[in-house]
Amino acid sequence: MKILIMHTVPYRKMEYHRALDHGAHDVTYVGTAARIADLPAGLRCERLVIPGVAKRHVEINAIVSAADGYEMVMALSEFDLHEAGEVREHLGIPGPRYDELLKFKDKILMKRLVAAAGLRSPRNIDLRTVEKGAPVASVPWEGRTILKPTLGASSIGVHVFGSPREALAFVVRPENDEYYADGEIEEFVEGPILHVDGVMDGGAPRLIVASRYVNTPLEYAWGSKPLGSAQFRMSDQYRAFFLDCLRAVGIVDGAFHLEVIEGPEELVFLEVANRAGGADVIPATEASTGVHIPTEEIDVLIRAQARRLGRPLPGGPVREVTKTEGPWFGWLVVPGHHFPEASCRVTTPDWLPGSGAVVKLRVAQPHDRLKKSVTHQYWEVPAAAILRGGDSAEVAEVVRRLSEEIRVVPHATEVLS
Repeated sequence: MKILIMHTVPYRKMEYHRALDHGAHDVTYVGTAARIADLPAGLRCERLVIPGVAKRHVEINAIVSAADGYEMVMALSEFDLHEAGEVREHLGIPGPRYDELLKFKDKILMKRLVAAAGLRSPRNIDLRTVEKGAPVASVPWEGRTILKPTLGASSIGVHVFGSPREALAFVVRPENDEYYADGEIEEFVEGPILHVDGVMDGGAPRLIVASRYVNTPLEYAWGSKPLGSAQFRMSDQYRAFFLDCLRAVGIVDGAFHLEVIEGPEELVFLEVANRAGGADVIPATEASTGVHIPTEEIDVLIRAQARRLGRPLPGGPVREVTKTEGPWFGWLVVPGHHFPEASCRVTTPDWLPGSGAVVKLRVAQPHDRLKKSVTHQYWEVPAAAILRGGDSAEVAEVVRRLSEEIRVVPHATEVLS
């Protein structure tokens, strides 16, 4: 099969060669110069470079055409998924189009689909339907309120207010009017946030693993706390809710990263993406289950495209892998994007080396430069760890304890020179 891969996530994270036989398939990677440069030197493939200044599909469509004979467009990044639909349409390749894929990006649309299936999601107001500066007639909740971009990621641009009135007062300021083009307010639902990761194949799960965040993605984005996660054994009730959410939104093939709030009385859908989870979800899942999410996803996507093309399906029967017993794994990433300083020094607690909990630990060295935008990549943060425990409570405790006791001291460049 001739495959065009929209290459945005670093190769070291996806490791395409583990699932994709580059000798059997004719593979082309397209991406910015930085991304193309991270491909292994000996990898059998074509390489296409785009500037990375305009929308991806616009730049890609300018250098490829139906005459090139591509049979599949593969996109594993959240930032490429819906744009891949535009590239497929340009090339005349079967597969999901932009309008079909937008529901995996648009937080209002996905919540409407979940609510239509009878599942609980936060009440919300789509600011795109509100005339700029106009008052909102009524808000069906009181108390803490979230303001967020509808198409955003990584908790960037998210704010928490004491009431809907305060949130709307913030939006009407001229400097904040971008939320009328891409924004929503929603009720704040109390409770721990779960993330559920795995792979769907034809509407059935190949893999499903549940975890609880330690701290929140929003606290991480603000730079106030590290972000961690600990796997746990899901009940049949939880599993049913998770799968109901995935099916309500329409995730049929590929990886998923679902976020759910453990509310005081019931589970509440938060959001979902049709891609692998960030931070160290991929290696922690593989350590726990032996399953590498991108490898499974690529296999699923190739099988799905083979069906669309009317060709025999590669591979045999697939069984579901559900995490039901220990050991359990977790991860932790420590933010550094909020520091004005260029570098940092990291100190880990004395108990950590002898704890038996460390699977992998990376700490930035004083000469490493901190990235100034929100990132969860282990090689771009002050510290990142994959941890383990005999039961879910043990791994949750070690992640929590490390998140509280690890120390990061920022340094200006001149101090280190």
